[in-house]
Amino acid sequence: MITIDGGTGIILHNGVEIASDKMHDQWVIEADENITTQTTLTNWTRSSLSDAAPYLTGMSHSSGVFTFPKTGVYRVDFRYGYYKSDNKRYVGALISLSTNSGGSYFDLGRNYTHLYDTGSSSTYNNASVYTHVDVQNASTYRIRFQVVPVSDITLYGATDDTRTMVTFNRIANT
Repeated sequence: MITIDGGTGIILHNGVEIASDKMHDQWVIEADENITTQTTLTNWTRSSLSDAAPYLTGMSHSSGVFTFPKTGVYRVDFRYGYYKSDNKRYVGALISLSTNSGGSYFDLGRNYTHLYDTGSSSTYNNASVYTHVDVQNASTYRIRFQVVPVSDITLYGATDDTRTMVTFNRIANT
């Protein structure tokens, strides 16, 4: 049965919320970057690809740190491509969250991959991780994305596709 909560206006189906505000926003890195140690990515640009346009209100970004537009539950996906011409024992993707306006961060998600040199001029791979964030206070929650290589790699940027990107999807009210 579909009902509308008279106090909040939330639409429910058998007691489960079905019509919260949704949001989709995608950001990309448009140029290659040399990464030598654990690094917060800062050169984000909102994607101009037609299928990645923001839907409703998008994220805010400054110096590698993203701010959420409103409270709610978000799915956050981070993926980057990289290349190098030698072996890499590990290369990681890391999502970190601050709940105190960037005063301190803690890890939300991390994933590792590796690179095995095939003898060609460069070998390519990608690292990715996703998580869900329950944003309780949009004015104090911050999120950032880091590359964690064992040694130097080249982050793969592009303007014609999403080789390195982060996507935010608001999926429910908090």
